[in-house]
Amino acid sequence: MKNIGTIVAAVVLAVVLLAYMCTFQVRFTETAIKKTWGQPRQEGITEPGLYFKWPRPIQSVVVYDKRARLLEDRTEETRTIDGKNLLVTTFTLWRIKDPYKFHTNFPVGVEDGERKLRTTIITHKHAVVGKHEFKDFVSTVAADRKIRDIEQELKTVVARDANEQYGVEIVDFGIKKLGLPSSVTTTIFDSMKSYEEQKAKRYIAEGEARAADIVANAKAVEERILAEARKKAAEIQTNAQRVVSEYYKEFSDYPELRIFLDKLRTIRDALQQRTTLILTAEQPPWDIFDPSVRERIPLMGGAQKPAGQLEVQDGPAAPSKSE
Repeated sequence: MKNIGTIVAAVVLAVVLLAYMCTFQVRFTETAIKKTWGQPRQEGITEPGLYFKWPRPIQSVVVYDKRARLLEDRTEETRTIDGKNLLVTTFTLWRIKDPYKFHTNFPVGVEDGERKLRTTIITHKHAVVGKHEFKDFVSTVAADRKIRDIEQELKTVVARDANEQYGVEIVDFGIKKLGLPSSVTTTIFDSMKSYEEQKAKRYIAEGEARAADIVANAKAVEERILAEARKKAAEIQTNAQRVVSEYYKEFSDYPELRIFLDKLRTIRDALQQRTTLILTAEQPPWDIFDPSVRERIPLMGGAQKPAGQLEVQDGPAAPSKSE
């Protein structure tokens, strides 16, 4: 019985060992390739599952992680077509699409393939940047900048070579960092500053010209309004003088009263402001303060008003006919 148990255990162990040596598993994040006597098969295994193989040394399996990997190239100076230097750093998301082609080119390992891919990216970066002008990367005018187009151009050529030569798929590609060498930074910034200052001066000049036009138009409108006002005032003054002249005709019978009222008006106008005068009462128009002078004026000093004649009110107001 002991021999039977030993034999069963040995058989089970042999089956397990044989299964281990003759099977392999491919996860959903992996891709694999079989090698027979050291020669890889062209058909890669991209679907997850359990697969069979001959034990070593007849067959072996190389497994690669097919998830996307991030690769950044070196930051180095790249020259544009108009002779300007730029510091361009790119990033690349890539993954192994064809394990047979990748293993054929890089049998040592993934690191070797990554180094080769970085070299390819740098080569194409110099070539593509060298076909564009500096303003396509750096410009104050938004329409001149073509960063997105350049990224797409770089991605196209890198993806083509990576797929055809290495069996690598480029998932995403872009420019991570764009800078200027210290030798040209000051010159570029001074040029940009000068350009912006010139633009600011142009805006100021346009604003001043516009302001001058507004002021000129306002003055023209002002002159038209003042001219209309002067014309209206002249018409009012003319009408007033005509009315006054009609009233002055009423004074033809009383010239002394007219003179008296004119003197009052003159005194009123002279004393509108705070005034101190030292004069004698004999000098017109101040002689009206002399009672004897007022006695000689008709309708003053208690004289009776003739019937149907003028009625004089206090102050310089013009007389009116009594009905």
